[in-house]
Amino acid sequence: MMAQLQRPPPLSDFRRFQTFDVDAARDIVARHFCSHKLERQSSDDRFDACQHRVSGEHVSLNYLRYGGDVTIEPGELTRFFLIQIPLAGAADVTNGCQAVASNSQTASILNPDRHTVMRWHSGCEQLLVQIDRQFVDEVASRVTGMDLGARLRFASEFLLKRPEARQWMRKLWGLVRAAENGELFGSGNSPRQNRLEEELIVSLLGVQENTASALLSRETSQSGSAILKRAVDMIRDRMREDISLIELARHAGTTPRNLQLVFKREMDLTPVQYLQQCRLNLARHILLARNGEISVSDVAELSGHRHLGRFSLAYKKRFGESPKATARSRVFC
Repeated sequence: MMAQLQRPPPLSDFRRFQTFDVDAARDIVARHFCSHKLERQSSDDRFDACQHRVSGEHVSLNYLRYGGDVTIEPGELTRFFLIQIPLAGAADVTNGCQAVASNSQTASILNPDRHTVMRWHSGCEQLLVQIDRQFVDEVASRVTGMDLGARLRFASEFLLKRPEARQWMRKLWGLVRAAENGELFGSGNSPRQNRLEEELIVSLLGVQENTASALLSRETSQSGSAILKRAVDMIRDRMREDISLIELARHAGTTPRNLQLVFKREMDLTPVQYLQQCRLNLARHILLARNGEISVSDVAELSGHRHLGRFSLAYKKRFGESPKATARSRVFC
């Protein structure tokens, strides 16, 4: 029987290096990512490191393998997020306090401000998506319509079996194929390149749990009402300020009574309730992102709350736990 032909690794026309030398592999990979420790776990297996890479404006796509069983310790990545998707084999990844047993069904996301240690087992091959940290923060701010007040962080375990994750993976493989066909990731970064990079991040924010998930899942109107849009935009822009109903209605171009009716019809909320929801959602993001590095009273102030006691009660009613409990959460640590 004729042997089945195997598809070459992704991005094969963009090979950056192949080497059997550990020190050479460490030095070249460091140029593209960051300085790190790289050690073999066994002298018996075959070390055969190889990297393929294409770079866009804010996103780079990489294929990487080491062949043998290795440990990698980059510490904090600092400038970028790194999504690691095993194509073969498995890896054990620790990012901060989050541990991921990564395989073909489970990818990992490395947050740039958390210490990372990894073990890539023999035969592990991964597709890596490197994304500028500042770009992720900018996209998240545009999507939520507000200054987030703290850097965003993802849950490190990325379960690929979920339908929404599979949809995101289809977007990613579309970028890989476009790069292989010479349509994207060329020498000049086209508007299409930038748009597709942004769409990939917007989709990731909706698919993968992150500190701003409460803000991203907020109630929105589907009617396209101009009155509602003007009011919502003002609330998001000035949620830390005291905004009166009269001021809000004047900005929206209607009367206070009509504005209340529009909010009730489209969102089943009053304008004040919507403002409070936005403030509470922002507070949750800051608490999760800062992991106890900031006091609850400071979080209340940063999210526009004037009374700490009322803030704590409203927060617990909305999220089922106190602000202090969220601050102690280990989900994004």
